[in-house]
Amino acid sequence: MISSNQVKFLASSLGFDACGIVRIDGSILEEDMRPFRTWIAQGFHGTMKYLEDFESRAKKFWENFPEAKSLIVVGVNYYSGHGDAAKGRNGKISASPFPRVAVSENQGRVARYAWGKDYHRVIGKRLEELRNELSKLAGRQIRAEICVDTKPLLERSLAQRAGLGFVGKQSQLLSPKFGPWLFLAELVTDLELEPDPPFVGSCGSCRICIDECPTQAIHPEGGIDARRCIAYLTIEHKGEISENLHSAIGDWVFGCDICLQVCPYASKGKETAWEELKSPAGKGTSLDLLKLFKIPSNGSYEKEFGETAISRANRKQLLRNATIVLQNKGGKS
Repeated sequence: MISSNQVKFLASSLGFDACGIVRIDGSILEEDMRPFRTWIAQGFHGTMKYLEDFESRAKKFWENFPEAKSLIVVGVNYYSGHGDAAKGRNGKISASPFPRVAVSENQGRVARYAWGKDYHRVIGKRLEELRNELSKLAGRQIRAEICVDTKPLLERSLAQRAGLGFVGKQSQLLSPKFGPWLFLAELVTDLELEPDPPFVGSCGSCRICIDECPTQAIHPEGGIDARRCIAYLTIEHKGEISENLHSAIGDWVFGCDICLQVCPYASKGKETAWEELKSPAGKGTSLDLLKLFKIPSNGSYEKEFGETAISRANRKQLLRNATIVLQNKGGKS
């Protein structure tokens, strides 16, 4: 029988920065689903219609894997430091000593998670290795579903249950060791493993992320209204962006890191050992906005960005974003 410590040793040997175990329990899954239902009912998911059938997809997922017993949650530190000190909207150095990347006149800022190669593929390959090693250790071909941000799992809630950290007011998992800079992924397995105790923690009275969000997308009691979130607007939203939000987008052409950068837990970050997730492996910290308009076709766009998470936004969306950023900078498209 495989122990949880053996699983964690294997995960660490493969480069995963955090690992915890959750026992699959219908009552736990239902408990985590309740706040998600409320969030959807309030319309805070915006135009992400695929989230409206999340619950039915989750039900089907578990029905197709009735022998599932344990869920292995892993974390991958993706922090990589560049640039100058982060400043809040008041012009003062933020609570986080970690840097904000400086960009030149015709450059648009890219969220840190998308600097390198597409994390779905990078982490998925390592999880395949973990699955294979666990099968060897078990002396049989275990069943294990690889989940990297594409399966109907409430990953941050599960990560808190696995002891990796707690969900902050800005809806990100905050790790006591790595701050907000963790990718989360899972192996749902038929292995009987000893679960970890859930992490107990909260943001307390801190509201820096709420105050610093330029679009007021974070509610005082916690939680994101995606319809006002720069990350959602520049990546997920496919229509026009309301003009009254244009100036608040600033120079973010893909995603946004503001609520992560200003969080006091950001000071826990440390340079990632995953070279695939660093700038040199992908498109880096910013994009040349004028060059984006010279990409001749959707096919060319896919060739340019297909190996990175930037491809999550299509060519039309990225040009929309670039136009807004250039206008904010006083430039011309």
